[in-house]
Amino acid sequence: MHSNSIDAYNQMVDSIKGKRREVLNVVIRNKRVTRQDIARIMGKPINEVTGRVKELLEMGAIDEVGVDTSSGRSRAVLGLSFETAQLDLQL
Repeated sequence: MHSNSIDAYNQMVDSIKGKRREVLNVVIRNKRVTRQDIARIMGKPINEVTGRVKELLEMGAIDEVGVDTSSGRSRAVLGLSFETAQLDLQL
């Protein structure tokens, strides 16, 4: 990975603060999680998590990487975006 890409990644991650950072840390630690998982892990109501997830999706820090149907409902599975995951491997 080119050093400019790593620098851009580091700047993006450094700019993520507060609740967004907490959500990102949950995704990083757990690799693949649903919004419901994030809320449970953080001990927060789902409505406090969904906005932060949306922001991280828009930033490109995370992606929807699959679907979980184990509960009988389809739920998006979140993970690090491909580019973010590739950069993490480089660091």
